Amino acid sequence: MFSVGFKQLAPDAKNAGVEYTEVERADVSGKELRALLRSVAELAPTVAYPLTPELRILAASGRFVIQLKDGRMNFVSWSSAKSRGGNPTADQIFSIITGEEVEDDATPVAAAGKGGGKSGVWRWVAGSALVVAFLGINFYSVWNYRKPPGNLLPAFKILEPGPAKRTLEKMAGNYETGEAPGDRRLEIKPDGRASWIKFGPERSAVERREFTVQGAQTGGQDAFYTSRKSLIKVKDPTSLLLFGDLYLRVAR
Repeated sequence: MFSVGFKQLAPDAKNAGVEYTEVERADVSGKELRALLRSVAELAPTVAYPLTPELRILAASGRFVIQLKDGRMNFVSWSSAKSRGGNPTADQIFSIITGEEVEDDATPVAAAGKGGGKSGVWRWVAGSALVVAFLGINFYSVWNYRKPPGNLLPAFKILEPGPAKRTLEKMAGNYETGEAPGDRRLEIKPDGRASWIKFGPERSAVERREFTVQGAQTGGQDAFYTSRKSLIKVKDPTSLLLFGDLYLRVAR
């Protein structure tokens, strides 16, 4: 599963425009990600300045950004097994993100009984070393993805039970980004249970996620650390920030 952020892009990445606010989708499947990358590739030639759309992807193998400018996709990666940049195709980008990439300078292993000699042994050793390195890199990527957060989140600390309870009691309530289709709602209970809801037509819930939160602090301000390994920042007594989106307290 992948986390995908959209800047000046429609949720299906088939259109671009300043009217599309920055949003982030979690739990995007591999099939969905490949479709999004192909949609972005088809869209790229139609994008013109001053639009600067971006697709931001967080995966077990690292963080990646696809920028649409100059009529093409510009790919940037960091914190990955092999940092990359340039203009690969949508399918090549998908392979890099999912760890299916094959090294350009990999030396094929000689077939048994053909070629033989020292060169054949050396090619076998080189091929084996590449396999071991590939497995080691993927093991590290999975371990790094599963270890407690900190490298992808701002520095934070969990509050002691007393202050944490007071923060929950003070900020418990319902918050929304708006009422139109695509807007979201946060519901936080005093006992730490929470819900995230995405609106469809007439405020219908087209997507819902249940999780828990606990009081925290980051940068000297109150926050909530969620069981989904994300931070909800307390902007003020009536508003919260999640993935850069502002949620305002509502009465209902």
